Order: sequence, then C-alpha cells, then structure tokens
Amino acid sequence: MIIMSIVLIIVAGLGLVTIIEQKIIANSAYSAQAYYAAESGIEDSLYRLIKNKSYSASTTLPVGAGSAAIAISDVGTQKYILSKGQERGHFRSLRAKLNTGGQNISASFSYGVQVGRGGLKMDNGSQVEGNIFSNGPILGSAGATVTGNAWVANDSLSANQQSIVNSSDFSFGQANPVIDAAQSFVPSASSNLIKISLLLKKFGSPGNKTVRILTDNAGQPSKTLVNSGAYGTLLASQVGNSSYAWVDIKLNNPASLQAGVKYWILIDSSLNEDAYFISARDANDSYAGGTGKYSQNWNTSSPAWTDIGGDLAFKAWLGSANNFLDRVLVGGNAHANTISDSSITGDAYFQTLTNSTVGGTKYPGSSDPTIQDLPLTQAIIDGWKTEAANGGVITGDYIVDAGAVKILGPKKIEGNLTISNRGDLTVSGTIFVTGNINIFNNAKVRLSSEFNGNSGAVITDGLISVTNSCSFFGASAGSYVLLLSTKSGQAINLANNSDTAIFYAANGSVDVSNNTVLKELIGQQIHLNNGSRIVYEAALAAVKFSSSVSGSWKVTAWEEVP
Repeated sequence: MIIMSIVLIIVAGLGLVTIIEQKIIANSAYSAQAYYAAESGIEDSLYRLIKNKSYSASTTLPVGAGSAAIAISDVGTQKYILSKGQERGHFRSLRAKLNTGGQNISASFSYGVQVGRGGLKMDNGSQVEGNIFSNGPILGSAGATVTGNAWVANDSLSANQQSIVNSSDFSFGQANPVIDAAQSFVPSASSNLIKISLLLKKFGSPGNKTVRILTDNAGQPSKTLVNSGAYGTLLASQVGNSSYAWVDIKLNNPASLQAGVKYWILIDSSLNEDAYFISARDANDSYAGGTGKYSQNWNTSSPAWTDIGGDLAFKAWLGSANNFLDRVLVGGNAHANTISDSSITGDAYFQTLTNSTVGGTKYPGSSDPTIQDLPLTQAIIDGWKTEAANGGVITGDYIVDAGAVKILGPKKIEGNLTISNRGDLTVSGTIFVTGNINIFNNAKVRLSSEFNGNSGAVITDGLISVTNSCSFFGASAGSYVLLLSTKSGQAINLANNSDTAIFYAANGSVDVSNNTVLKELIGQQIHLNNGSRIVYEAALAAVKFSSSVSGSWKVTAWEEVP
C-alpha cells in the first residue's frame, strides 16, 4: 500500500507537471498568435497607407481564429497605428509611428497669369480675367485685356561705379573753352548701362542737353557711341537753381558695357553765359576708375580735351532694360516703369506714360515693382521627384490609349507618358516623367479621391502637349491637377480648355493656342494667341499639395505596448 501510494503520488505529480507544461506551451502559443495578429494589423494598415488604399480610422481585422483591433490616428504630419491582437483570451498590442518622407505644401497662385523674365505676349482679343504679374514686359495687341490689376516688375539697378564727393563747383557752357564736359569710368561687371545720374544745379534757364556714352580713344572720349541708342536727354526742368540734386538720364537703348573697359559720359552742351549747368566736383580726383575732362567742341575732327582737375559727380547704373506695359486694356490698376498705348481704368503707377488714358489717378515717379520668384521652388520640385521615385520606377513609355482606364502613382517613368483617344488615367500619387507628356483626343486625367481635397503633381523634364478636347478632374472642389515642366525653351503647348488644371513651366515658355480657356498659367515666358482666355478663380490663392497620398510614408518606430 505504501509503495502504491508513492507510485500514485509520483504519477499524479508527473501528470500535473505535464498538464502545467502543456498549458504554459498553449498560453505561449496563443500569446504568439495574438502578437502575430497584432503585427498583421500593422502590416495591413501600412500596405493600405503606402499603396493609397482605402482604410478606416478604427476597424477589426480577422486573423485565423483571432483578430486585430486597429486604430489609426493623425498627429500633425505623423500617423500612429495601434493594433491589439487577440487569440483565445490572450492579448498583445503593437504600435507603429510613421512620418511622411515628402512635403505638405501650401502654394499661393495669386495671379491668373504669372510670368518670368521672358514676359507676356497677348495677341488680338486675348484676355486674362484676373490679375497679372510679370517679371518681363507685357506686349499686347488689339483687344488684349486684363480685367484686374497688372504689375510689370524691373530688376533693381545698382550703381556699379560712382563719384559722389562734392567739394567744389564746375561750370560748363558758361565760357569758352569749357563747353562740353565728360567723365570716364570703368565698370567692374559686364552688363547693360541703363541710366546715368548727375549731381547738378543750374544758372538761369539752360535748355535740355544730350548725354552720350562713348568709347575711349587713348585716354579721352572718342566720337563713337558704345552702341546705337546709347544716349539720353538731360531735362533742364529737373535741375534746380539754388542747390544740387541728383538728376537721372535714361538711355534710349541700354549701353552694353564690358568689365574692365574704360567708357566716357559726355554732356553735349552749348555756350550761353546767362544759362548754363554747374556740376558737383571732387577736386581731389579720388575716384580711381576715371577722371573729368572738358572740350570746346567734342565733335570737331580733332577735339582738344583738358583735365577739369577732379571728378564730376556721377552714378553709372547697371542692370536690365526697363520693362513696359504696351497696348493693353487694364480694368484695374497698372504698375510699370513704362506704360504706352494702353487704357487704364484704375490708377497708373509709372516712370513714363505715353499715348495712354488713365481713368483714375496718375502717380508719376513711382517705384518699379520688384522681381518676384515663381511660386514653387526647385527644392519643392526635387522633393516631388523623389516622392515619385520612392513609389517605384517604370522603364520605358507608359501609354493609356483607346479608352483604357488605369491608376498610377506614385511612380517615376523613364520614358514618355501618353494619354490618348479617350484614355483615362487616375493619378493616385506624384508622377515624374523623364520624357514628354502627350495628352490628346478626349483623354482624361483625374486625381484619386484619396487626395481628400488636396492637389496633386505630374512633373516632367520634357515637353507637355495637351490638345483636342481633353479633361482634367481634381479630387474635389479646390483640388487641381498640376502639370509642371522643368524643360528650358518651349516647355508647354496648349490647345485645350481646362477648368481644374494648373500649367507651370518652371524654366521655359508656354504657348496657348487660339481660343483656349484655362484657369491658371505660370511660366518664364508666355504667349496667349488670338482669343485665348485665362479665367482665374479665388481657390487658386491657397492650393494645398499633400504627400500623404504619395507613398512616401516612412516607419520611424515599431514597438510593443501594454
């Protein structure tokens, strides 16, 4: 009996140990299965986010006999995925943190047309319903109209060379032989000389004088203009009798100067002892780049030149030629250095106004608008290219033709993108094309609904051509398809109306064919052909581009939590 009892106790103990071990093993297996269920929830959510699939902020995913309860939350530009796996009463929780590797961008397209230094050409009857800003000239034709305001910017000029010391007077034109005055200078940069400033006063009422920019002839002025039109008029009305003042002389054509070469500013005067000009002079001749001289007659066969004993006070302004607004009907205000042959309904801000009518107030002598950069920086464009490449690379041309319906993005296409003959492409992420983009014959381009009101970008290093009744669709109101080319030269050709596309030539020109109607146009140079129209809408002033649909989410943390 004792032996049997001992055996039973041993057997029972072994059985109990076995049962406990089996339970431990089962619990461990269920816990592992709960962990894998939680991991499945994380991976399913990551796939949906990266591949732009639909997902719910809170959902349950069946995993074998268990399940994963998933919660996705947004914190700024980050996302948190919490997945609670369960298997037969056992629970494990995992959390993943994601950051976007792309950019959440708000871009302001504040003008119906924004143009770079190449300027805007408007043919007969072309129209911009909205405002225009141009870093170059705006040249219109019969019926060319801007319903809003027009700004024409100028590069800021810089006084590359100057002598501004006023230690003594130098009168010229008062008595022989001091009639014509000249000052030499040597520019430090190769550029265009736009204007000359002289520090002057006058005696009596002298007439206007011609100021010429001449080449050098063995240390004295030649009789040769730097180039045709390199002269301007000194207006006597701008010079006072009592005190010195800087007076600007604008050249008819910019003088093209070379760095390190000597040039001369010549004031062509005449003898009148009762009416002459007086220049400020630096008697110490401290300007190292040149000196002052006078002559009785600069234009004789062999003029004699004599040192004036110092430097005439002057400033030589280098930069770009003055931009202009020409032959345009402006419904609002006009801001330009030079306004000619135009009709301005509102106010006019200018330096020169010719053959133009102004319904509002004239503001002569107004400062020129300053140059503005185009809305999107190169860093933003490069970021979009990276986002597209992160989604994978397609080698060769990508074609959507003959009514085919396709979804694409984010993707880089090493070739051309062609959408044609009723082809229908849904953009589900940023697309970067190394070749050309051709859209024609009733093709459709639309943004995926997952853009959630944001806009999306399709970028190319080649030419964009859109013709023959194509359609573009945003994700919702205020959402636009951005078609952007980085190509120099001719970058975009448009012969198609578009309500929900922004066309953008970052480095090149845009040509808009006859009677085409668009919403937004940006380029370094733009040509609106006869009857073409830009109809701006207010939503373009705050366009949002989101990378959350670009496939660029990156996992920055993956951990088990209680």
